[in-house]
Amino acid sequence: MLDKPAAPGREMYSDYVAVDRKALRFRVDRAAYSSQEVFQRERDTIFARCWLYLGHASEVPKAGDFMARNVGGRDLIFTRDRDGKARAMFNACTHRGSTLCREASGSTKVFTCPYHGWVFGLDGKLRDTAAKGGYAPNFNADGLYDLVPVPRLESFRDFFFINFNPDAIPLVDYLAGAGDYLAMIADQSAAGLEVIAGSQSFSCYGNWKLLIENSYDAYHGPSLHASYFEFLDNRMAASNSAATQSGFARGLGNGHGAFEIQLQSGRAVAQWIPPFGEEAKGRIERVNDELIARLGAERAERVGQRQRNMIIFPNLVVNDNLAVSIRSVYPQSPTRMDVRVWAVGPADEDPLLRKIRLDNYLTFIGPAGFATPDDIEAFELCQRGNDHGAPGRWSDLSKGMSEDENLLFAQGDFLDEAQMRSWWTQWDRIIAGADSLSTGRG
Repeated sequence: MLDKPAAPGREMYSDYVAVDRKALRFRVDRAAYSSQEVFQRERDTIFARCWLYLGHASEVPKAGDFMARNVGGRDLIFTRDRDGKARAMFNACTHRGSTLCREASGSTKVFTCPYHGWVFGLDGKLRDTAAKGGYAPNFNADGLYDLVPVPRLESFRDFFFINFNPDAIPLVDYLAGAGDYLAMIADQSAAGLEVIAGSQSFSCYGNWKLLIENSYDAYHGPSLHASYFEFLDNRMAASNSAATQSGFARGLGNGHGAFEIQLQSGRAVAQWIPPFGEEAKGRIERVNDELIARLGAERAERVGQRQRNMIIFPNLVVNDNLAVSIRSVYPQSPTRMDVRVWAVGPADEDPLLRKIRLDNYLTFIGPAGFATPDDIEAFELCQRGNDHGAPGRWSDLSKGMSEDENLLFAQGDFLDEAQMRSWWTQWDRIIAGADSLSTGRG
């Protein structure tokens, strides 16, 4: 919900984003990547008001399963209670504030505080104070000492998100056009998806927004990832794989955005290439046939044959390219970020196709793949230049800009920067207080 207009004669709301439609320039003040003030404003606005990714239903499939996660700088427990209801609660004992759940994941019947032994049920209710006396009989009659749930917990196609703003707009409205992109991933299997066991986590130098920009910036691919395209050319006996790419990029509303391309690099769902081997060919063809029967030819072609990178504002990276991965990034400081990455696949995937999926994943976006080390080096170099006096105040995101484009829904070639302009337009609105992302009922 837009709470206030821009100043007369101005299109943007803060002093960090500058738009010149006549000159077709969209620029971001580099202070946005290093300022302590901006970092604090992001914590107080963006991470306090936006829907943030928590986890996938497959990570807590049974009652008592739990994941302990830090989301938006706050420790949470993601679990299922005895009735199978998914819950998200602050990971802090209500007695003295001690961290309650110290394991990253597992299965339990209750959560017990290591300090004084207070016991909480899977629904967060205080069950026992581990004391034979000293408390009034009705000490917790009003539920004051139950674990505190996050203000909002909602899901879309088994992807769970939380919001620290109780008056936030519904998740489905927040996702806007990004919902269909999540649905395309979920549609890859009638049996549903699962997060594949294991994950990557790393911390690195650089402002978190540099990773966001990098994650759906196709413009850098042929230059920064030249070694990958050389590998692909050798693998496919092709002359120039980079030149065969085609596609588009667009803003999806509320700051979300994506690029979508066609590239014959092979996918377990559902694009066979000769290096996968003849044994896999029939199995991938059967997957494709099932997609067509279930989704129709047009939808199946898009789900199975095309690749896409998406950002769900502010900080969720969803890569559906050679494999499917989910990546969340949080700022630790203005110049340092924490990143967590999960691989995702169909719950009923054929073992050979799962092997192909993981090979694809590790080859390109794994910790030692062709892409990830290059990307980390790139945004660390940007941060270094910024922090060590690179000339010029502004970073440019103008590629493909048109004079009359709607910035939140900008569209262009996949090698352009429309999707990033959409993200920064929403960022500008939120940190300036122009968009509260609230229903207005609170």
